[in-house]
Amino acid sequence: MSQSSTPAPVSKATAAREVELKLHVAPADLARIVALPVVTGLADGAARVRRLRTVYYDTPDLWLYAHGVALRVRREAGPEGDRFIQTLKTVNSATASDSAGVAVRREWDWPVAGEVLELSILSSEAIAGLVPSDIRGALVPLFVTDMRRTTLILRPDPLTAIELAADDGVVEAAGRTQPISEIELELKAGRVARLFDVGMLLQQAVPMRIGTESKAEIGLRMVTGRPPAPADSPPLSLSPLTTVAEAYRHIQRHALRQFLANEACALAGGDVEGLHRMRVALRRLRTAHRLFTPLIASAQADRLVADSRALAKRLGPARGWDVTLTDVIAPLSASAKAPPGLPALAAAARSAGSGPARDAVAAILAPSCTAMVLALAAWLEDGAWLTNPDGSRRAALDAPITSVAAGWLTARHGKIGKAPKLPEDAPGWDKLRRRLRALRYTVEFFRGLYPDGATQPFVQALEDLLLAFDTDHDAATSRKMLSALPGVDRKTLAATVAWIDRRAEKRRRALPDLWTRFLATPPFWG
Repeated sequence: MSQSSTPAPVSKATAAREVELKLHVAPADLARIVALPVVTGLADGAARVRRLRTVYYDTPDLWLYAHGVALRVRREAGPEGDRFIQTLKTVNSATASDSAGVAVRREWDWPVAGEVLELSILSSEAIAGLVPSDIRGALVPLFVTDMRRTTLILRPDPLTAIELAADDGVVEAAGRTQPISEIELELKAGRVARLFDVGMLLQQAVPMRIGTESKAEIGLRMVTGRPPAPADSPPLSLSPLTTVAEAYRHIQRHALRQFLANEACALAGGDVEGLHRMRVALRRLRTAHRLFTPLIASAQADRLVADSRALAKRLGPARGWDVTLTDVIAPLSASAKAPPGLPALAAAARSAGSGPARDAVAAILAPSCTAMVLALAAWLEDGAWLTNPDGSRRAALDAPITSVAAGWLTARHGKIGKAPKLPEDAPGWDKLRRRLRALRYTVEFFRGLYPDGATQPFVQALEDLLLAFDTDHDAATSRKMLSALPGVDRKTLAATVAWIDRRAEKRRRALPDLWTRFLATPPFWG
């Protein structure tokens, strides 16, 4: 029996807001984490070891997961006997005001008598809406996690308490198992910046990688068989009351969060959009930093943002082959105009792209990638850049973002120019494309400061124009990459390039009208 509906006194819940940083670590390294000098030097008390067996529940159609909720019953085996905890938690409740890289969840815990799910608890007024009464009868066990957890409290300073949990075990779902080897750093007291500081200390001693998927998300992915999907980038939540400093922090958190959220998809390799969105996130991060640099004036941030640019360059070639395979080879293969030798050309393209794909994965998995993200997040959250500037910069950082947003938008818009005709040379064409892209990112940063109806015409005109430029750039990149392939049939290559050129020419004929429309659309910032 998986659940109990017998009426019973409702246990008193312990509600909490959980803030944690997850770090993946190789199984061979996990056991020595708690003995590292950097850990023992910060430890407050002895380590505690427990066996945790957790059963996760949902409806057969995964109603809870679809609504961002996880429900479980955990058995904790210890020297004083077993105890059982029923937990309801949100999968991730992070907002723009929360740090990138950390999972922020609301959690309710109840002590229960055993592994049987107690439905009566879920009628509690505080959480009844999260598990509606009409789905409770359909809740069934979906998967199990079985962990050996070692925990201890770290105190990097007198005001901070961080629980380090080293988890070694498996997720069991759909007849399969997936090993888990990870460190969770949960903030019990203090500032979130200390999580990243401790994460950096650990990562310097043992190679680690930031994790963004919870065990519940991993288990549900195993149940459904669906690979990680690319993560959308939600709108920024800036308001006219947001200060310049808060806006900078929000925008950079947003970029780091988008980068990390798409990592699992990029590593799985099943959807090219994951890698693309990681690169977009890094470009947004750099664009925002260039805007705010005169006010931030941090050599450390400049160095870290430069590191992000180097990472983006390593991801670029893989993205180029992804575009070639999905936007050229795939549609041409499905076309009646596909040349007979196209399968061989496609095989050559896939082979040529495999090396850059491996390099992109290696770049994401490299310790330097995690070190860059942790260091940038720690710097961003520590806030020394906000508390130590000179008087004039401090006043500017404390001013509302509306004091600079329109001026920055005007400056970006001015770089586009108002020439009635588009550039005819390739360098001028590419420079305009890059400037349009920088303008679009700047518009995305600040459009929330203005009424949506007022922003829409300009945003649409800009996006349509930039899409045409980007598509033309992708076609040129594909043409160049395919033409450089050695040993391919020249007739097949010529037919493929001709097909690319025909489609590109159709798009190019639309560009003058898109350009004219863009120039005629008044900026929404006045």
